[in-house]
Amino acid sequence: MAQSDSVPTVEPAAVRESLSTGRGLHLAFQAGLDWLKANREAIDRLNVFPVPDGDTGTNMVLTLEAALEEIRKVPSRSVSDVARAAARGCLLGARGNSGVILSQIVSGMSKGLDGLTEFTSPQFAESLRLAYQVAYDAVSKPVEGTILTVARHTGTAAVDAAGQGASVESVLAAAVESAARSVEDTPNRLEVLKEAGVVDAGGQGLYIILEGFLKYCRGEEIDADASIERAEDVFAAFALDHSGDEHGFCTQFLIQGEELDLATARSDLESMTDWAIIVGDGDLIRVHVHTERPGDILNYAVDLGDVNRISIDNMDLQQAEHFAAALDTAPPVAVAKADVVAVAAGPGFQEIFESLGVRVVLGGQTMNPSAAEILEAIDGCGGPEVVVLPNNSNIVMTARQAASSSSKSVHVIETVTVPHGIAAALAYSPAAGLEANRSNMTEAAGSVTVIEVTKAIRDSEIGGVMAREGEFIGLVDGSLKAAGETIGDVMAGLFVTFPDSDFDLATVYRGETATSGNDEQVSAAIEIIHPDVDIEFVAGGQAHYDYIISLE
Repeated sequence: MAQSDSVPTVEPAAVRESLSTGRGLHLAFQAGLDWLKANREAIDRLNVFPVPDGDTGTNMVLTLEAALEEIRKVPSRSVSDVARAAARGCLLGARGNSGVILSQIVSGMSKGLDGLTEFTSPQFAESLRLAYQVAYDAVSKPVEGTILTVARHTGTAAVDAAGQGASVESVLAAAVESAARSVEDTPNRLEVLKEAGVVDAGGQGLYIILEGFLKYCRGEEIDADASIERAEDVFAAFALDHSGDEHGFCTQFLIQGEELDLATARSDLESMTDWAIIVGDGDLIRVHVHTERPGDILNYAVDLGDVNRISIDNMDLQQAEHFAAALDTAPPVAVAKADVVAVAAGPGFQEIFESLGVRVVLGGQTMNPSAAEILEAIDGCGGPEVVVLPNNSNIVMTARQAASSSSKSVHVIETVTVPHGIAAALAYSPAAGLEANRSNMTEAAGSVTVIEVTKAIRDSEIGGVMAREGEFIGLVDGSLKAAGETIGDVMAGLFVTFPDSDFDLATVYRGETATSGNDEQVSAAIEIIHPDVDIEFVAGGQAHYDYIISLE
């Protein structure tokens, strides 16, 4: 099976916590992630089902990273709290088919460990049994020979071992051994894998994660047995026979609300799509579907609740590019996923916009781009209609000037911060016209409250707020609202000004000068006033502003 010569980080045996404790489970998840990262490239090369886009390993890594981020926020060290945080993180951070299914496997484990401070062998085995049951229930059309089959064999083996009185470590060892056999057997269960001569990538990823758990328990390293070259060879052969396959659009998003009807949403969306995984609960639903008409899916979803984190990828282009790489031929000319231009400073913000298919013009506070630079980006868009997001009040007029100089139909949405621009970009639909997009994007930008934390460059008093040079200051949608010696003081002053505001998510974009200590102050200030709000830290990389916070 595909492995790397990298070695996961594990603790010395003398200080290693038992897997059955909360801290031990946390560290086992970390070891599983470390080993998965080491094998990511090899797993990516194996991916041929259901769409050969070569990102299964990457998607599983990103999903498990989100789980670890949530676990680190948990003050309690009980198994139940750690498992619940992992499940929540996986659900919020799930990427791709494999990531969504992994999120359900972890969710099932969490259900099996609910209410426990530590777990016994039978309880651990039951959590692995529930893991595959929840995952199977989440998929509209379960396919054998995939990660689902590997999860089922893993859970069954764990229950059998626990029934014979095995220890927690021995139960895990039995599960890992069964996972390895199941992965090797996947080509016999799924014709597309046999045709390509590879094992299932998602199943391989699950095996690697569990093997990382076991190596944490034992303090062992894994000898390298790289097979990336083999994966490349068989994929190239597979590409020759399947380069003309069509797949449509991979459409993913979250629905947030109250008393959401998961069963009805799942039934309706499954009837509207070619392939679907819809998971979640009454407060949060994650949707991942394959469809020829993503606009219809989004129109349905917006009637259920607040829709965000929208991602729409043309799987036919993905496949063509990946096949071209495998066959060492030139890929087709890339078509922009969205005719949107956004101004942004900071590598994190640039990456976010580009992941949405947006053309980025570098610039922002103290580095405003010229009209010529914005015009060049407008003219570089493929379509005749373009939306421009200036994302700074000082750039709005420049953007208008660029728009007036273009031969295209251009509309400038007056976004004054980058989070306003991100909200607008997420509301963009490639299938809609300029007028519809202008309306939807303007509404989306207006639904976000933005906090900015920076330092005062001079003494001033605005709106009754006194700020001295060098002090931290906080602005809400561009208006000065608080000042103080520490970021914690400023955050506390900001949040008491709108204690009753209705928002569920705080996305905190960290600037280039942000520190972990300040991160804790930001989290603490938000949680005191709004303990139920989900807080997500993202690397914005922006200059001048320590933090830019989007409240939704």
